[in-house]
Amino acid sequence: MPRLFLNLRILRALVAVLVLLPGAVSAELGASSNGGERAGLAAGLLRHSGVSLLDFHVSGVSDSATARDNLTQSATGRGAKRSYYGNGPGGATALDVRMLKALMTMANEGYTFRITEFAGGSHSCNSRHYCGVGFDIDTLNGKKIRYGHPTYRAFMKRCRELGATEVLGPGSRGHSTHLHVAWPRK
Repeated sequence: MPRLFLNLRILRALVAVLVLLPGAVSAELGASSNGGERAGLAAGLLRHSGVSLLDFHVSGVSDSATARDNLTQSATGRGAKRSYYGNGPGGATALDVRMLKALMTMANEGYTFRITEFAGGSHSCNSRHYCGVGFDIDTLNGKKIRYGHPTYRAFMKRCRELGATEVLGPGSRGHSTHLHVAWPRK
C-alpha cells in the first residue's frame, strides 16, 4: 500500500507538470522574446547615427530617468525608470516594442531626431509616457521643432501610419516646441 500511495503522488505530480508547464513555458518564452526584442531595438537605437538622446531633463531636475537612461535600461533588459518629480509617478515601466520599432523604422528611413523623453520627466497625470508608450522629440532633421518646420507634419503622418494614436506638435496646446507621439496603452 505505501508503494501505491507513493506512485499516485508521483503520477499526480507528473500530471500537474505536464498540464501546467507548457503554459508556464510559453508565457516565459513570450516574455523573454518580447524582452529580447525590446532590448535589441533599444540597443539599436542607442547606436543609430540618426538618433540622439537627451541625458538631462529640460526641467533641470537630475535623475536616472532621462531619454538616454531609459534606452540604456531597456537595452540591458531592465524597466525604464520614471521620474519622481512633478507628476512623475516613480517606479519603472517597459518601453513599448511597437514604439521602438516605429522609431527604428523612421531612423532607417532617413529621419534624424533628438528624443527628449520616454518614461521620465513630468507630464500630465494620465500621460502615456508613464506607460512606456510615448516619446517626445525637440529636433527633427537638424532643426528645432516649431510652427513652420519643413518636415514635422510628414514625420507626424508617418508616426500615425506606424500605429501612433496620439500625435501632437505645433498648433496643439503645450506642444509648440516639440512633438509628442504615443501608441495606445496595452
